[in-house]
Order: sequence, then C-alpha cells, then structure tokens
Amino acid sequence: MGIVIWGLHRDTPELLEIGLPVFSLGAFPTGPLRVDQRDADALVSARVGPWVVSANDVALGDENGVLFVPIARAEEIATAARSIRETEGAQAEKMRQGTSLRAQLQFTDFISRRSSNPGLTLRQHLRRIGGAVEE
Repeated sequence: MGIVIWGLHRDTPELLEIGLPVFSLGAFPTGPLRVDQRDADALVSARVGPWVVSANDVALGDENGVLFVPIARAEEIATAARSIRETEGAQAEKMRQGTSLRAQLQFTDFISRRSSNPGLTLRQHLRRIGGAVEE
C-alpha cells in the first residue's frame, strides 16, 4: 500500500514515521499553491504524465520508481521481473566474487564480432550467449 502523486508532496518526516510509501516528483514544504478543477473522470482514472491509469491497472513501486501494469498481464510481468532480478542478482554475486560483468557478458567477444558485423547489437550477442535478461 502506498500513494503515487504526479506532483509534489509535503510532510515527508511524518510519512516516513508512519511508514507510508509515497512516490512523487519530490517534496515541497508549502504544499499546494492552487486548487485546479477536478477532471470529470477523476474518480475513475488518473493521469500520470502521458499515461492514464484506471482500476484495470496495478501500480508497482520500489526505490527505483513506479510502474503501471495492466492487471490482465500482472502475473506474466511479475514472472519476467523475477527472472530479471534473479539473473541480475547472480551477476552481482559473481562480481562480488571477482568476475567482472564485462567478463560475464563476454564483451571482448562482442566487440570482436561487431567489428566484422557492424549491425550486431549487444542484445543479439546476449541472446547468443544466453545472457539477455529481459527475454
């Protein structure tokens, strides 16, 4: 449970004290300086930047920010996110043990292959070696 605000928030110490996660564009101690007219659909959907979010969406947030995901695809996206987290966690553990990410991703091989095939992308290389985390 938390709050997503497309704008600024105030009362940061109090929010931290009660443990309510707040995702906003930042803090502003004076609070609102004006009251805009409420959109007709304000209780049905919300505009967050260029996106419109409704009851058909779920908000997922962590220290890096907030994602809005269609509920119908939430399980699929959660499965992909877990896989990415596990892959990145394994990479981080290997780095802690002394194997650089550059070595793990066989980056020297990628550069070599790209010199003979300038259209080769890093994503294509990672697919070839089984290191593409988003797929």
